[in-house]
Amino acid sequence: MYSVKLLRLFQALAISIVAVVPSACSEQAAQVVSTTTTPPSTSSTTVPWVRGAAQKAWNKHVKMFYTLDHSAISKGDCGLFAMLVTEGSLTLYQWNGERWIDRSVLLGGGKGELPLKVYTFDFTNDDVLDFFVTYGDNVKQGGRTYGSFFAYPWDEEKQCQWGWADIDNGRDITKTIESPEVNQRRGVVYANGYHNGNYLTFGTVEYLPSSSSFVFQRAYTEKASS
Repeated sequence: MYSVKLLRLFQALAISIVAVVPSACSEQAAQVVSTTTTPPSTSSTTVPWVRGAAQKAWNKHVKMFYTLDHSAISKGDCGLFAMLVTEGSLTLYQWNGERWIDRSVLLGGGKGELPLKVYTFDFTNDDVLDFFVTYGDNVKQGGRTYGSFFAYPWDEEKQCQWGWADIDNGRDITKTIESPEVNQRRGVVYANGYHNGNYLTFGTVEYLPSSSSFVFQRAYTEKASS
């Protein structure tokens, strides 16, 4: 009789154990699922992009120097760039998302030692602002001011390669034009062209995409002063 009771007791215990084990497994499974579905951390050391941050930082940056002139910000697929003219110095900057960093190495030393002014306009007609810088290196010796275009060409292989553009003055290929006058609103640059004997040519300088250069368009010729 006792054997029957013991048998029934063991059977009851076995049923209880079977009922408990799946429950424990279910709790462990639930814990596993809850940990694997936790979303990853969104914290980052990168400063988030803020509309207007580059302009605000540029306005603040130019006030740190005794500035002769500064450009507007050139924005395109190649990034954000701007120029600063101080006494005897021309500096090119690029926005890295957090601050303006010096990228003057792209200037290759510039085109003179006495930059005067920088104009910002889409001179190459590619929807990206370019720069035109004037210099006064020759003025003290009785010479004229001159200027140079800083841009990158339409050529896909050279896109984003900022540099001083070639200028065809009607006779030679050069990097500078003499006595420039700039209509900032229209983005038109007037300048002296080549010397033709005792005469000087004067006209506009326009960009020619096929040659990736600026070409002098003669407007008129005048006799050079003796």
